[in-house]
Amino acid sequence: MRFGVCRGFDDFNAMKAAVEAGVDYLETGFGCLAEYSDEKFNECKGFLDSLSLPCIASNGFIPGTMKLVGDEVDYVALNEYIDRGFTRAEKLGVKIVVLGSGKARSFPEGYSLEKAKEQLAYFLSEYAAPRAEKAGAIIVIEPLRFCESTMIYTVSDGLEIARLSGKDNVKALADLYHVYGNDDSIEGLASFKGQLCHAHIAEPVKRLYPAASDSDEIKDIYKLFFTSLKVCGCETCSIEAHTDDFEKDVFDAIKTLKSILY
Repeated sequence: MRFGVCRGFDDFNAMKAAVEAGVDYLETGFGCLAEYSDEKFNECKGFLDSLSLPCIASNGFIPGTMKLVGDEVDYVALNEYIDRGFTRAEKLGVKIVVLGSGKARSFPEGYSLEKAKEQLAYFLSEYAAPRAEKAGAIIVIEPLRFCESTMIYTVSDGLEIARLSGKDNVKALADLYHVYGNDDSIEGLASFKGQLCHAHIAEPVKRLYPAASDSDEIKDIYKLFFTSLKVCGCETCSIEAHTDDFEKDVFDAIKTLKSILY
C-alpha cells in the first residue's frame, strides 16, 4: 500500500513536509492542472521534481460551476476544460483522476435519477474516459455522503455508473469518511477486486488526520479498511482530511497508518 496526501499543487512548504513525513505521492486538484498559467504550472512541477515527489492522482475533477447532469450541461465547455487538465496531468504522470464533484453531478429537485445516471455515464463514455485513456489514466468514481450530492452514495452506486459507461478505465474509489458516514459496508469492499482502484482515508467521525491518539475502536476501523483494500487489490490510499497543523499531522498520520498496516 502506498500512502499519499491530498494537497494543493502550489503549497511548497506542505510538499516538503509531506516528503519528510514519508508520503509516497501527492494527490492534487484537477482544477489546478486545468486553470494554472503555463508559468505557474511549470514552477510547481519543477518543485515537485526537485523533491522527487510523484503526483500520481488528482481529485475535484469537475468544478461545481460546471454541470454534468440536468438541463444545462455544456459539453463543449466540459471538453475544453478536461482537455486542458489532462494535458497537464499527463506531463505530471497522473494515473488516477477522482470524480467526486458533488455539485457538478447533483441534479435539481424533480429531475429523474435514471436520466442523471445516463447523463453521467454518457459524459464518462464520450468525453472523460477517452481523454483519460489518451493520457494513460483511469477515472475513479467517488461516493459521497448523503448531504454532499444527490446521487452515488456507495461504492456499488459508483460501479453502476462505471458499468453504464462501458469503459474499462472507469473504476471506483472508497473514501473511509464517506463509507462510514453512509453506513456502507467496510468488509464488503473486499468483494470489488479489480474494480476498487483507489482510496481516501480520514478519521471517520470528524474527518481529521489519522493520529496515534485515535481510539482503539477507530484504529480497528482503519485496520478493517486496509484489510478490505488489500483483498480487493487497491494499492493507493490518500489522506483527505482537515488539519490546522499539516506538518505535525501528516507526520503523525503516516507513522500511525503504517504501524496499523504493517
